[in-house]
Formats: sequence, C-alpha cells, structure tokens
Amino acid sequence: MTNKAKKLFDFIQSYIQKNGIAPSFDEMKNFMGLKSKSSIFQYLDYLKENKYIDRDKLKSRSIKLKNEIPLYPEISAGKALEADLANIEYVQLENLIKNKSRNSFACKVNGESMNAYGIQNGDIVILDSNSDYKKNDICAVQIDNSEISLKKIELLKENIKIYGDVDNFKPITIKKDRVKIVAKMIGLIRNYK
Repeated sequence: MTNKAKKLFDFIQSYIQKNGIAPSFDEMKNFMGLKSKSSIFQYLDYLKENKYIDRDKLKSRSIKLKNEIPLYPEISAGKALEADLANIEYVQLENLIKNKSRNSFACKVNGESMNAYGIQNGDIVILDSNSDYKKNDICAVQIDNSEISLKKIELLKENIKIYGDVDNFKPITIKKDRVKIVAKMIGLIRNYK
C-alpha cells in the first residue's frame, strides 16, 4: 500500500470505529490536505482494487472495510514445513476478530504438536505481526532462518524457550539471535464437519 493510501485508509478506519459511519468525501479531502476530491476517488479506487475497502460509487459514506485477511496454505505444528506462498487465498473474519489489523494473516495448521494448547491439525490460526510478545504467547517462529512453525514461547534474558505439546515436543532453549518471532497468535477458527 502506498503511504498516502495508507494514511487515508487509517483515517477511514479510525473514523468508522469512532463514528460508526464512513467519512464524507470533503472530510477525507480536508484530512489529506487536498484541494479537490479527484485524488480521493483515485485513492478509494486503489483501496477497493486491493481489497482493503468496498464501496458503492453512487452513495456517499458507503465505504465499508473489508474484513478479510490473507490465508497462507499452512503453518507447521510439528516438523517445520515450508509454505507455498504463491497460492494465497483470503479468509473472511466476519466479526470473529475485533482488533484485526492490516498486519493480521491466517494460516492453516499442519501437525499435532500444539494439541496440548487446544490447537489441532486443520485449524486456522489468526496471527498478527505487529504485536508485543510476552511469556506463554503462541507465536509463529523461525529458528536459524528455517521454515516457520507454531510454538508457545517464553522470553528469557538472553534466550527464548520454545514449547510444543509435551508428549511430542520437548522444550528447547535457544539464543534470542537465532530466533525470529514472525507473529503472535490472536485467534483460532475451527470447522466442525
């Protein structure tokens, strides 16, 4: 997203959260410091084409935020597997996650090493890459630039302790500089068939 489109999107998002309705074209124009509305229409078209918003061009204040996030094919809960990021789909959240940000994404869980934490093979986890991390968070982690996997973490002074299901994965302690915390789990979707 371009910086100006992001600035407008953030304004629309906060305006809707505060007022329950989208801002007018004049309010958007004034916020962006523009002399005419034509640039606003271009930004709105860009945001709609990139699935950030939906709107009816014939109605004022008709902007709706798209409540969908990218769904990556899989994240490992067991042996780390490399995800095929070329085939990204999207998942509709409806009203499942209230504090979703543009840094949120979803992954389908592959493996059973997180069963002890209520995360099962086939579940969809919602992750946010712009979160603070603390003890006992479940995160997508990458060790030594390998594939990304889902694990519970404990931040220590110089190390990170990584946990999986106690029956299948013994906790390991690794130096912080070897571990990249990609995102924190903020939600879970499970389909019952």
